[in-house]
Amino acid sequence: MKRAFATAGSVALLLVVLVTPRAAEAAPPDVTFPISIAVATEDGIPARDDAWIATQIDEANELYAPTGVRFRWTLRREIPSLHARLHTRADRDALAPLVEKNVIDVFVVAALEDVDEPGRYRKGVAWTSKPTNKRFLILSGEAFPRVLAHELGHFFGNGHTIVPDNLMSYVRTGGRVFLDDAQVERIQSFAERFLATGRLPDVGPSRLLP
Repeated sequence: MKRAFATAGSVALLLVVLVTPRAAEAAPPDVTFPISIAVATEDGIPARDDAWIATQIDEANELYAPTGVRFRWTLRREIPSLHARLHTRADRDALAPLVEKNVIDVFVVAALEDVDEPGRYRKGVAWTSKPTNKRFLILSGEAFPRVLAHELGHFFGNGHTIVPDNLMSYVRTGGRVFLDDAQVERIQSFAERFLATGRLPDVGPSRLLP
């Protein structure tokens, strides 16, 4: 599949929101959120290639289909090697100045260490930079195909669950991965908030809901 990307200098063109007429007040939103991908490089080699990134987004679109929310890859950038391996809160916060406007920012790095359990490495995280209050997602190059979808679940207000095979659970049995009704409604609620305000940062909650 051929994909076209905006350049970093055309941020004003990145916001792609498609809304169709709603038959009833209770109808789910039909909205596409733009995603900016920033890939850290080491020795000129990206942490992950475009095919890997495209799979993450395709998996997210499949899982979010029941919500009426979709994601479109609109910008791709490479960022310096100093961001390739994140070990501390300060390392994560250092990404905040690289955040674009009116997109969901996703940073792809080579390694993502847990800031609360040193020595443990994460596949992904939804992060709020305390100094700036900017929200963004970070994916490790070791992430499984549905990790972006999981982190987007946090971005749209959903916390973890222990229900096996739920997207927001760490427990997998090999069954179909799903979002439950309450999670779908929460995602739709945050999507509606974005449509009402026109400001993507309002979508991300300051804390995860139970």
